[in-house]
Amino acid sequence: MPLRSDWSTATCPIARSADVLADPWVLLILRELFSGRTRFDELRDATGAADSVLSRRLTAMTDAALIARSEERGYALTDAGRETLPVLHAFARFSRVTDPDGPWGLTVSCARCGEAAASADWCTHCDAPLDTDSTLWARRSMGGEPFALVSGETRAPGASE
Repeated sequence: MPLRSDWSTATCPIARSADVLADPWVLLILRELFSGRTRFDELRDATGAADSVLSRRLTAMTDAALIARSEERGYALTDAGRETLPVLHAFARFSRVTDPDGPWGLTVSCARCGEAAASADWCTHCDAPLDTDSTLWARRSMGGEPFALVSGETRAPGASE
């Protein structure tokens, strides 16, 4: 059976979404954009992607309307890009469930109540959604302290102005 590499016209929404999101580089770039890194060099350094790989992924993400680029501010998540937050949370939860003794480089918690997230998109403690305005991430690679996600002007620790 031949491999299928383009699901952009599939009738299944999961297949169409996979066409855009089922690339590890795309997921890592999204992680960094939510963390406040917006410049090409910041994204390259944080993900470890080669310039050519990063350039191709950023172009594809722009074409898919996940991100927008401006000369002044670099790359920014669009509304569609912000909708991927629960996907990243699901990956973080999956890692914890499948490797409970692992290094867990990302901890997700609710900014309203401070409790660790038990769901990818909902705080079960205060019964409210987890979105860019109500989610804190703690990343070991960024010092381990919780920080608010980028939802406009906010930038994470270590991300340049």
